[in-house]
Amino acid sequence: MRIVIVGGGDVGQELARNLSVRDHDVVLVDKDAEKVKQLSQEFNFLVISGSGASLEVLQKAKIKSAEMLIAATETDEVNIIACMIAKTLGVRYTMARVRDPESAGDIDIDAHGLTREQVGIDAIISPEKAMAQEIAKMIHFPGAVEIEYFAGGLAMMVGVHVSKEARITDQSIKKLPLPKGCIVVGVRRRDGEFILPSGQDIIKDGDKVYLIGSSAVMAEASSLLYPEKNNVKRVIILGGGTIGYNLATILESNPKQTYLTKIIEKSEKRCEMLYRNLNKSTVIQGDETEISYFNEEEIEEADILVSVTGDDRTNIVASVMGRRLGVKIVISEVTRIMYKHIYDTVGITHIVNPHQITAAQILRYTHKEAVVSLSILKDEVAEVEETVLLESAEVVGKSIARADLPKGLLVGAIIRNKEVIIPDGSTVFQPRDHLIIFAMPKACSQLECFL
Repeated sequence: MRIVIVGGGDVGQELARNLSVRDHDVVLVDKDAEKVKQLSQEFNFLVISGSGASLEVLQKAKIKSAEMLIAATETDEVNIIACMIAKTLGVRYTMARVRDPESAGDIDIDAHGLTREQVGIDAIISPEKAMAQEIAKMIHFPGAVEIEYFAGGLAMMVGVHVSKEARITDQSIKKLPLPKGCIVVGVRRRDGEFILPSGQDIIKDGDKVYLIGSSAVMAEASSLLYPEKNNVKRVIILGGGTIGYNLATILESNPKQTYLTKIIEKSEKRCEMLYRNLNKSTVIQGDETEISYFNEEEIEEADILVSVTGDDRTNIVASVMGRRLGVKIVISEVTRIMYKHIYDTVGITHIVNPHQITAAQILRYTHKEAVVSLSILKDEVAEVEETVLLESAEVVGKSIARADLPKGLLVGAIIRNKEVIIPDGSTVFQPRDHLIIFAMPKACSQLECFL
């Protein structure tokens, strides 16, 4: 598929890199001539200098032969105009990264409607809302550093850092005392090696283990994955921007859990807005990095500290302070992935990168309509997708052992008639099965011909 990406920032680069690895024909457009020169040397796809809102520039990118345009600049208006031009020129699918959905008219995020068609946008992605949703999942399942739900919540994937005290440490995969209904689908070693494990592989201290299974069973398996039980009641959010506000709104709307949520925000004007629009959260004006302010507000009593100030250095300082004050779980926004090693050094494992989350949402639309959801693992070594098996699929009626699936691909679970099945080699694929697939990058490009 030929895909034109407008915007060579972090999101655009993340997308271009992922799509290129999956054998798509990628063209990247950016108005910064110096950046274009740099990216041309770094990547092996075409990079063009100019504004994505320019008809002439898009014609240089051969927009008429593209099947998709993704507008991912920092400016909503540029993204919307680029989509409008592309749609006028016959591009089948257009997608815009929009920070403020109101700038595109009365359009619900990720919903299809007449208004969006009128402005020439097939899908809208809001990075801030996606970030808030990702952090909320971490708060609901505090022992995990990565969580993804499938089939309306019937199944889930969990990524967990293994400690010495965990009951699965130093055991082989085949001997793990996991409850029926979940399976280990991936292991990232401490040295960075990633494997799709066999029954002989040993789980070691410092590994990052990925499991897939039914949501009910995954909760039961939690005692094996991390020894300490985390009962979350008090959540402190540092930063009352769009992410912090959306996160507080999500936590307030959870009918199964009552959180004592406190937001600390510098701006007096922003605090007034938060106070007007939030019903249960406490809003306080203050400096997120002032140690005396941390003590005054008793942040050390928080069960979870979330740092989403919009500034990486402030988030790092706040996260380190939180750990020193005894907060067990610290979740931090990392806008520049180059800072990730700092978090690794100080032992903060719950980090969220808005560019990776946005890229994962957009990548879902480059697959066939049968793909329900798609997630890129934070370590960028694999992706997990939920796809509906069509009647015409080549593998229908075949067992997994006889389906000749690509190397680097693992079917972790099958949801059939609302039942979560952990398959083995004898399991036969049936039409309308929801498959939860764990795949390495090279296998991703071969998925569609099988499924």
